[in-house]
Amino acid sequence: MSKDLSQIKKEFVTGKVKQQELEMKIFEDLYGSDPGKVKNACQDAAIIRGEVIEEQSGVSLNLIKNSQVDNGNLVGGNTIIPGIEMKVGAALIPMGIAGPMKITGEYAKGDIYIPLATNEAALIAGVQRGIKAINMAGGLKTMVHYDGMTRAPLIEAPDIYEGKKLCDEVQTNKELIKELNSCINDPFVRLEYIEPYQLGTKVFLRMVFKTGDAMGMNGVTKASADITKYLLAKLKNWELITVSSNMCTDKKAAHVNILKNRGKGVETEIFIPEEVLKQVFKKGVTSRKVEKVVFHKCYLGSCLSGTISGFNVNAANSIAAFFAATGQDLAQVISSSSCFVQADAKEDGLHFMVSLPCLEVATIGGGTMFGTAREALKLIGCDGFGSSVDDNNNVLRLAEIAAATVTALEFNTACSQAAAYEMAESHVRLARGEKA
Repeated sequence: MSKDLSQIKKEFVTGKVKQQELEMKIFEDLYGSDPGKVKNACQDAAIIRGEVIEEQSGVSLNLIKNSQVDNGNLVGGNTIIPGIEMKVGAALIPMGIAGPMKITGEYAKGDIYIPLATNEAALIAGVQRGIKAINMAGGLKTMVHYDGMTRAPLIEAPDIYEGKKLCDEVQTNKELIKELNSCINDPFVRLEYIEPYQLGTKVFLRMVFKTGDAMGMNGVTKASADITKYLLAKLKNWELITVSSNMCTDKKAAHVNILKNRGKGVETEIFIPEEVLKQVFKKGVTSRKVEKVVFHKCYLGSCLSGTISGFNVNAANSIAAFFAATGQDLAQVISSSSCFVQADAKEDGLHFMVSLPCLEVATIGGGTMFGTAREALKLIGCDGFGSSVDDNNNVLRLAEIAAATVTALEFNTACSQAAAYEMAESHVRLARGEKA
């Protein structure tokens, strides 16, 4: 460590240099604000933090310090945005690639590889076997039927009549929506409509936006805040309670996202001939047995347990692995894995369908812009982003591929459970190397 960097470290330890100032301090004092040294300044800051924590805790962070993701950025030519706060390194997750899977969607077409980052044995093998059956059956149909991101400010009216008046106006006055769009400065965010909900004097305004190829949470939060400020400036004796009221609903399992959708609403469909079931899965797996497993497990069992929006086999598994591989917001796994599976036995095979009503994905912003996530997105043809709010085929393709991934694992695991104890046996074999 250079003398200058050692001095900065001492100032950091004593509190003279604050956490949020460390990257900029190094950038300015050590590198003279050279734009080509942003990466160096960010890595130096991460190492200093790691060393200080090691010294204070007595625990080695050698692997963490030596795992670095270059996600810093220079804004305005002179301000570093480090990507995340108080960065010391990176967490590594093993990544595998399943496929290719034949997809015949509106946006995802052809034979596509599926990147999956996970520590769980059997997951990628399960996706791969599901893909094998899907390919033998001719490929998976995919369709995006909804595209919109929401944020729901909560405001309080002076009385219940004024509350109802505003609820009526935001639903019927199309000119008001145009007027409110003038409050938005981001060219990749557009207000489409507002769904109001009234509880006494409290008015929840569930605003629905288009956000291009971005998932859009930051954009719609800023837009909804500006719209709310504008409304409250015109409404006498109204008050803001919160800019986000949980009616959005963000990062929580909520039935409003099922009924109204959020992010991308995606459907998948395939017909698996009985002969394919016999060739790919264990003896005894039939369309009727799979239908019975899906109904009793995903619906009867889920209803008895009081599950909200979890009428599936294990959708969160594939969503989490796909999200980690492609740099998505991991907190969105809880809502994005809301999933409904249907399996209908027919005379000569199985009609299998998956519905994902609130799949929240992006090809620009956050973790999608850096490191291994960028390579994974390029692999599946989703590393681009459009020139306008309506030019978002990249994210629609990504949504279809994510839904296809869920379908492959849901189908495989349903068939595995239709084969008696195979699911338990395969996990023991693949995770522990033991015979069941």
